[in-house]
Amino acid sequence: MLTTLTRGFILYFVIMIAIRLMGKRQIGEMQPTELVVTILISEVATIPLDSNDIPLINSVLTVLLLASLSIITSVLTLHSPRFREIFEGHPAVVINNGVLDRKKMKALRLTIQDLLSAARQQGVFDIEQIQYAIVETNGAISIMVKPQHNPLTPQIADIKAPQTALQHLIICDGKMIRHALEEASLSKKELDRHLKKEKIKAEQIMLLTYDGKNFSKIIKKDEKQ
Repeated sequence: MLTTLTRGFILYFVIMIAIRLMGKRQIGEMQPTELVVTILISEVATIPLDSNDIPLINSVLTVLLLASLSIITSVLTLHSPRFREIFEGHPAVVINNGVLDRKKMKALRLTIQDLLSAARQQGVFDIEQIQYAIVETNGAISIMVKPQHNPLTPQIADIKAPQTALQHLIICDGKMIRHALEEASLSKKELDRHLKKEKIKAEQIMLLTYDGKNFSKIIKKDEKQ
């Protein structure tokens, strides 16, 4: 039992490192090559857990090999349109200027129900409102509605919208996030001065954000929201 637990512990961290090396997109919407690698890694990882007679190093090396292949494939597709076409394919327009392309939908094995479901997830409930629908290489469906159905924006209304700034999470659950300080170009001395001014310690803060110029939001741990 102890051997199995130790193997599982080691494999967990090896796979976590491999996934991190393959990039953050691996965790979200995956390309076909990434999906294949992820499935293979999960299969390889279970082999030494099922049988303690199989050397653990075999699975560790295989996981690292698969991660390396994923990285190599990503580099090739990044620099070569030809490789990108082979490994990832290309987007397919299934609604072009309001016209449904049944031939492409049939080739993609995409049903009307699939298309309507994707549209509803993007806030479009009437297929006649769709100007373009594109099936991306990762299987996601992008929707562009017809101009008359677009929501009103400041640009359309010809009004000046207030500028918005990125909110950096500086303190979370009483802990200062150091990389956020660097991203916000905020020094620890400036943060300490602000906390001293507010007469509060970092340990008492649930959430503190900074927008590049001002500390825009502070929530204390005992504050009800």
